[in-house]
Amino acid sequence: MIDRIIIDNFATIEHLSFDPGAGFNVITGETGAGKSVLVTAVSTVLGGRADTSMVRTGADRAFIQIAGTKAGEDVIISREIMAGGKSVSKLNGEMVTLGQIRDVCSDWVDIHGQYDNQQILDPENHIHITDCFHAEATAPELEKLRALYDEYRAAKKEYDDLLKEEAGALQQQDFYRFEHDYISGLDLKPGEDDELRERLSMMKNSAKIYEAVRSSYDALSGSEYGQEASVLSVLGHVTSELSGISGYSDQIAEMSSQASEAYYALDDIASRLRDMAASLDFSEADMDAVSERLAVIEDAKRKYKKDIDGIIGYMEELASKLGMIENFDQEKARLRETADKKQEALKDQAEHVSELRHVIASKLESAMIRELADLEFANSEFRIDIQKLDEIGPLGFDKVEFLISTNPGEPLMPLTRIASGGEISRIMLAFKHIIGESDSVETMIFDEIDTGISGHTALVVGSKLSEISGHRQILSITHLPQIAACADDNFLISKSVESDKSYTDIEHLDEDGKVRMIATLFSGSSDSDNAMEAARELIAGCRKEAKP
Repeated sequence: MIDRIIIDNFATIEHLSFDPGAGFNVITGETGAGKSVLVTAVSTVLGGRADTSMVRTGADRAFIQIAGTKAGEDVIISREIMAGGKSVSKLNGEMVTLGQIRDVCSDWVDIHGQYDNQQILDPENHIHITDCFHAEATAPELEKLRALYDEYRAAKKEYDDLLKEEAGALQQQDFYRFEHDYISGLDLKPGEDDELRERLSMMKNSAKIYEAVRSSYDALSGSEYGQEASVLSVLGHVTSELSGISGYSDQIAEMSSQASEAYYALDDIASRLRDMAASLDFSEADMDAVSERLAVIEDAKRKYKKDIDGIIGYMEELASKLGMIENFDQEKARLRETADKKQEALKDQAEHVSELRHVIASKLESAMIRELADLEFANSEFRIDIQKLDEIGPLGFDKVEFLISTNPGEPLMPLTRIASGGEISRIMLAFKHIIGESDSVETMIFDEIDTGISGHTALVVGSKLSEISGHRQILSITHLPQIAACADDNFLISKSVESDKSYTDIEHLDEDGKVRMIATLFSGSSDSDNAMEAARELIAGCRKEAKP
């Protein structure tokens, strides 16, 4: 419940602070005194839209704070709105987002205004209102239904996407196969183009290369031209000489080892030079074959705008696509079976939710008929019409609409056909009373619940609000004496003008103040003895009815 409301520099309110009681609180005041401003401020601190135009003229910021208890825990919520456009919300001193504020307040404070009547008239909301009745039973089943719905939609999408992919893939199948076979026929090897370019370069320069290779070989291993000593023979002699004396010194042994390594390294080079010289015998046909192969590879690289590794990767990708196309029927069957199983589970849960909804709707019908009777709808009828839709949605396959007959002999009609604002307000109150008993909201705020009603009906509404306040805190903005008389605590909002500025204040009324306020609501003035007496009688009647 709310223990204190503080408002600073909000619209016409310079400073306002009051402490609502635990039961039925009524706030009255002349038109334009600031009753709506008060409700707007409370709505704003509870996470509503912040309008910088509501910052009082001349102030740099507005401040609203609500303190109270929720489930036995202390709660302080504040909101500061800067004239420049920014706003800051705090929960127990810590900065929080508006989303966090709304989460905390969703089951703590419920504000009902005239707009809520339109929500009740909208058939789209009827299924949600019905499901809120005994929500402890419906909520877990609806959560399961939504989860199954999401799972089915995901499985169905996967299947549908595969069908689309199959249609496109089948059109591309011949192209995929042609491309794959073409690349496969190229028999490309990674790095092949670099090897071919090197080989072609060797072929084109074979004479020059042969001369250098042969000369180098002769220098290393001996000469066919009568060379007296080769590099290898000289180095072999050095190695032999050093080996014979290596035992006398570590340094000589090291040099002997190095000479030996150099000898065998040069001997290996000589052998490779000999083999290369023998292989440097290329024909024109050999050169043409290498040039043609390299040209084929370069053409493929230009065509696919990839190097050899990229082309091979593309071929493997094509092979994967062809394999998938060949296995489409198997994959389709698997996904279709999965989607069918998900749909069957969804249908079963939708049936279960519908059965539960019919049971709850029947109970809500009975409760509404009793409530409407209490609210002066004599011999009224109320029915919840549930029709089965062709498709299942996240709420199942039920279409729910409220039907009502407020006069004997009249047929049941949709709520949207109710013309009287007073009837709509009372029907809304009936819903609030019934549904409210099924939720954990601790405070309910009613803004102008008395729209379209008067006389005895207003007294009935006041009595009903008093009854509701037996298990939750009620704050009601009203201009009707019948409702104000039923309150446990009465507050009067007034507005004054000083130096061309408006000021709004609120006063907690004692017993005498309550009588005078109600007398004023009756006659426009508390000076009338008749109005004062009527006010006392009305208050006494309300107390008698509340405590039989």
